[in-house]
Amino acid sequence: MYIKSLRIQNFKSFEDVCFEFNPDVNIFTGENNAGKTTLLEAIALWQECFVKLLIQAKRDNKRATAYKKGDYVLGNNEHKYFPFEQINSIRSPNFEDIFFQRITGDKVKIQLVAQLQHEDNELEVGFQIGSSGSNYLIENINKGQHNNYYKDFNDFFDAFPYPINIFYASPVSSILQVEDFTTPPIIRKAILERNSATVLRNRLYAIYNNTHDVLLFDSFLKDLNYILSNGIESKKIIFIKKTDIQRDAQVIFNFKVGEKDVEKDIALLGSGTLQIIEILLNLYYKEQKSNLNLILLDEPDSHIHRDIQARLLEVIGQKSKESQFFVTTHNEAFIRNAVKSHLFHLENTPKNSYKPLNVLELAPIQKTGDKRFKGIYPSHTDSIMRSIGEATGLDFINAIEADKIIFVEGEEDAQYLYLLLHKATPKQTNKYVFWVLNGISHVFKDILGYKTLFEQIKNKKTLWEKSALVMDRDFLSDEHYPEIVQKMKDKLKLPTHIANAYTFEGILLTDIEKLAELLERWLIRKQIHINTNLVETLLSAYENLERILQTKYLANTWVEGAVLRYIDVREKTKTLFLASPITENNNVKLTLYYQEQVKKYIQSKTFYKLAKKEDVAWVINQVLQPYDLTFDIEHDFIDLLKLVDVGTWFEEWNFIKDLAK
Repeated sequence: MYIKSLRIQNFKSFEDVCFEFNPDVNIFTGENNAGKTTLLEAIALWQECFVKLLIQAKRDNKRATAYKKGDYVLGNNEHKYFPFEQINSIRSPNFEDIFFQRITGDKVKIQLVAQLQHEDNELEVGFQIGSSGSNYLIENINKGQHNNYYKDFNDFFDAFPYPINIFYASPVSSILQVEDFTTPPIIRKAILERNSATVLRNRLYAIYNNTHDVLLFDSFLKDLNYILSNGIESKKIIFIKKTDIQRDAQVIFNFKVGEKDVEKDIALLGSGTLQIIEILLNLYYKEQKSNLNLILLDEPDSHIHRDIQARLLEVIGQKSKESQFFVTTHNEAFIRNAVKSHLFHLENTPKNSYKPLNVLELAPIQKTGDKRFKGIYPSHTDSIMRSIGEATGLDFINAIEADKIIFVEGEEDAQYLYLLLHKATPKQTNKYVFWVLNGISHVFKDILGYKTLFEQIKNKKTLWEKSALVMDRDFLSDEHYPEIVQKMKDKLKLPTHIANAYTFEGILLTDIEKLAELLERWLIRKQIHINTNLVETLLSAYENLERILQTKYLANTWVEGAVLRYIDVREKTKTLFLASPITENNNVKLTLYYQEQVKKYIQSKTFYKLAKKEDVAWVINQVLQPYDLTFDIEHDFIDLLKLVDVGTWFEEWNFIKDLAK
């Protein structure tokens, strides 16, 4: 079970904000005062409203909000008033502070509405908070939705009277020097009031003495030592219990690092270690069974080294099958190590709607004038880093920490490849960085310089060892481009792929049936009724492309331009490989060679070897004429790729699966 979405109205800095959450891990970034901690408080307050209003019915109720004796319901006419000092989940010095703009009254009420998901079932649970004298007036806003609401409510949960657990951990720098044994309700209250560090030893003791799971403490220690020291034996923390709840007033734990160390009180542990212990206690300390475990971590990266942060995130990911995590941070290293789809970027605005970072798309680069982009394609997190005031140099750090660096000709290629990489391996979390070279000429001109630099920079592997090149075939012939691929591999040790199609967009013309299926999905998304045979009309348009290509490519101006490009590539590859795959050594030979290649492609009807993206658009638009639609290749091509699945995967894209390894 998890919170699918939460709408927050008139609470602190939020006037009307909605969040769509991940079922496992949610990490919130943003500049100071963007609302990160306010969101955690809203979740905590929603849970506290649930706990405060939850009662068991003493008799049947056959009115509009029907329920039976023994059912659990959220409040009644008497059970809805709570004094200011009894609200523990949020910190506010004054009664009005929890309301947006501190405005109270009949017309201004806080609303916290959560959509809960359990397998295929959903349930909305929402609360309204107003003021009544010096009390908060808290009411369930769903009970009148329909007659069966409380039947659905009782069917949805099966762990009453505590179906929802919540643990709130704030940064810890020190713990109490002396800590008395205490009871579970007091421990729960300390956690809700963000004073969980004051009962750290008590929670440690509860795990140590757990009679239901004798291996629980061992699991806790294993995770703790993995996070802190990667399990290195000499650096392992060992805890020694010194007191017993049956005979002592105080709970005392000592520790030592490795077997040879001397015992010391855990109050002497460093702040970073205490922080990790505090976080793990929230994952291991559970008083009773519940349906929904919410873990709220406010800046857990405080006092923690970046390697420890990476291992902490790994453990959180493992535990997210049992709990839903809500984490705030503005730490660059923590953000870099996070799974990108777990990230949310909050803006300092009272009204907004937030979803997880879209990892299937790279945002288009904002261009200035006609100048083409060249360099590292900005990652998803770069805009987040800059907004929270981190240093520059982010792009190269991305390259160092990436699993794969992919050289491409243009920025559009980076967008297409990134999307298809995630289509090919949706469960992988590899980090990809795209290095835009700005055209085929720059590929052969600059690649040797990158090799020299990248071989000197190492993070487990040298940057060059995790690099690959993807480029368009352009005018290169069937004879020349495979030899270039082989020489890149043999001479430069750079895995290289050049498609059969002239351009990336031209790959669509290599399989007309799959293109027809994609277009059908695209039209359905636009709510267009399809009344033509898309395969037949595409084949007809593809046949008609012959006339256009003949006119274009056999014209003298095109031939002259192609020859000049051949000469440019011939000279650059000659320098790069000492011997160019293009052996035609004068303009006449190159002209005749080019003309023969074009004629061969046209005669064999392999038009995709000549089709530029505007030619692909022409073919598709012939098909769309009956539907009064225009396919804009600059904008609609990426939307077409989003519809790709296993059934519409083009064979020409199979190299992408190798890139993902």
